[in-house]
Amino acid sequence: MLVASIDHVVVPVSSLLEAAAPYERLGLRLTPATQHQGLGTENRAFFVGGGDDFYVELLGIRDEAEARAAGRTLYLEHRDRGIARLMLEVSDINDAVAKVASRGVTTAVEEVRAADGRKLCDVAPIEGVASLGFALGLVEYPETPAARHARRVAAGRFDHAFALKRLDHLAAITPDLEAATRFFTDALEVPVFGEVKGRGMIIRQLKMGDAILELLGPDGAESPLHGRAPGIASMCAFEVPDLDASVAAARERGFTPGDPATGVLPGTRVAAIPATELAGVGMQLLEYV
Repeated sequence: MLVASIDHVVVPVSSLLEAAAPYERLGLRLTPATQHQGLGTENRAFFVGGGDDFYVELLGIRDEAEARAAGRTLYLEHRDRGIARLMLEVSDINDAVAKVASRGVTTAVEEVRAADGRKLCDVAPIEGVASLGFALGLVEYPETPAARHARRVAAGRFDHAFALKRLDHLAAITPDLEAATRFFTDALEVPVFGEVKGRGMIIRQLKMGDAILELLGPDGAESPLHGRAPGIASMCAFEVPDLDASVAAARERGFTPGDPATGVLPGTRVAAIPATELAGVGMQLLEYV
């Protein structure tokens, strides 16, 4: 399979300190700040998962001129506006870039190193795909997923005081659901996993690793999606072991999640912490029942 997993989302922020604070108050353990060599950026992140890991990357701009020269304009313009890019892990980034290029989308592989020279990963941005309406990226790491997970476990990356089991799904409103689906199935070789209809929406499910990307399109003239701008929803849906306990814990720590309710997906209960309380990224808490 060309795409191994949904790896992470990039959230550009004006201040890493201020953006990280609510996540830490919620009980999540974030990485120390890591500066990127020659890119003018630095990040902090929190991880979830049991081997098929996912993380939310808070990305700060430490040198605006350097970031602009390195082609990080999207992140400069998207600061404090939530998720800017969805990153997909691939096992062979050069092969993936070649296959995407064969479908008319050109990009280049870029090396990302820490300030001390350590190679972190290779990335390839995918932008300007009109049918998607949001920015993607491909990432390949020097280590295997198992080695990365073991290293993260040893570093305590999953030792949160707020229980998040795994990423369940992300969602994106597409300007053309069928064309967006074809981009994933043809250019990225991601098969359609399923489809759900409800509340005036068609939810096209694409499973990568242990999580789902939902491509959303209107279902009927009265769909609430009509008139909404396309783009990735600045929300991450995480599976939790006990929704009521999670909502209670979040409220005790000063957050305002709604009351648990039946989810759009069959067999789920959900509640959400507003994006305004988590540096622009909503957190849906989801329990399977």
